[in-house]
Amino acid sequence: MSDSESDVASSVGDIIEDASEPDTTTFKCLFCAQQWSRTTDMTSHCRSEHSFDVETTIKNLGPGADELSIIKLINYLRHEALQGTEPGSIKVDAETISSEKFLQPTLDDDALLFELGDLMPEETDAKVLDYDEYEAALLAKIGQDVEKIDLSHDRDADYFESYKGAGIHREMIEDRVRTEGYRDFIEKNAALFAGKTVLDVGCGTGILSLFCARAGAAKVFAVDNSDIAVRARENVKKNGYEEKVQVIQGKIEDFNTQQVIGKEKVDVIISEWMGYGLLFEGMLDSVLRARDLYLKEGGLMVPSHCTLVVAPIADKEWIAESTGEKFWKDVYGFDFSTMVPGGALNDRDIGVFDVPAKALGGSSSLFYNLDLRKIMVKELDFTVPFTTTLGPEVSSIDGFSIWFDTFFLAPGKEQDATQVDVSKWEKNGEPGLGFSTGPYSTTTHWHQAVLLADEVDRKKVVKGGSVLKGSVTYRKVRRDVRGIDVVVTWEVDGEEGKVEGSVKRTMA
Repeated sequence: MSDSESDVASSVGDIIEDASEPDTTTFKCLFCAQQWSRTTDMTSHCRSEHSFDVETTIKNLGPGADELSIIKLINYLRHEALQGTEPGSIKVDAETISSEKFLQPTLDDDALLFELGDLMPEETDAKVLDYDEYEAALLAKIGQDVEKIDLSHDRDADYFESYKGAGIHREMIEDRVRTEGYRDFIEKNAALFAGKTVLDVGCGTGILSLFCARAGAAKVFAVDNSDIAVRARENVKKNGYEEKVQVIQGKIEDFNTQQVIGKEKVDVIISEWMGYGLLFEGMLDSVLRARDLYLKEGGLMVPSHCTLVVAPIADKEWIAESTGEKFWKDVYGFDFSTMVPGGALNDRDIGVFDVPAKALGGSSSLFYNLDLRKIMVKELDFTVPFTTTLGPEVSSIDGFSIWFDTFFLAPGKEQDATQVDVSKWEKNGEPGLGFSTGPYSTTTHWHQAVLLADEVDRKKVVKGGSVLKGSVTYRKVRRDVRGIDVVVTWEVDGEEGKVEGSVKRTMA
């Protein structure tokens, strides 16, 4: 769970044409100094005078092209023009403009970026047809199978709405493992912040921004798209840091946000972006865009690394309690087991639980390392292998538990988070180094993600003490980039040969 931020699938923050001045807005041609007030006139000029077809280029970006793609295209073309590239020789596809650096405006105050609506393709394969009509058509095609989509609300709006109240922020701040983990790193490494410019992505109440300011940061940009930004601004003023901390309400990708921060790069990016199972809510996408847009070469990412860990669950009693089977099986002498499928742990969703260490049926396995200095958004969808050794008494696999460890590794130190022995952190970790959300450590508000194995797989007999080999897949949920699908496949020795299983669960 995180303090909130942005998303790739929604618009780049209210970048629309100001209807009050439709006749006075002018913008520069993509390739020369001529000014235009209508995009259709400019694109016609580009085609006839510069041998570059803007409309065809946009269509060639493919059906996935959205407003972010158009912004990247504009900035890329302006960049090529400044390099002296002949317009007619420029070839552009989605891969060409995949880098998040092209979200940064090439020209200051580029008025063309306010004309995105006119540049979006009008064909039905181009993602800007009337959305209500699109949803209605899609619903008609899938009939009554409406569980796969939710047409009732704006997912992004709901996300930011959920972070505007005080309750969720109190829960996070009261998570001492989380809050003191950040505080300890900042205070023990104050020299990394003193006199520096810091960007806090998803600032929430402003607590991390204030930690940085108190450690001596010269300037802190605190960005949050939720209405909690209003409270953050008040908190900053109340504590006397308004000269150092500037709160910006908006998405990190917004044109306005970029204008306020300016072209000067920041020294540090700090964010508490982690969600359930690490990647639920999709906030890391925004943090990585912020890194590519704003961070200086060699700048500091806080946290610097996160690792994902998986372990099998083999405890039928704990499973029965968590699914509700134990409760519903005998309700004052009645069998209410028909209620079990609606429990918090079920065969559809990723559950969120504190898994007791005794319920784990094998060794934990670190299966993915995220180096926040280098990882790309596309690498947040992945399939990777893992291995674990089952306990000697284990005879079946009931599910899998996934958690993450967070690291604050300062520059100049060994940057391999996979070599840090988390078990030596004991209950609260080593102050200033990071924290764990696993079942062997102090409970956090993230708990652990749990994937209940299918009933047929839970009945398979496995051989205790054997090595289980498998893979973990993380994928963004289709049409909901804040949700995640997780798939675990596995193979292990049984009493009569190999035993295999697979479980797919969703958090949306």
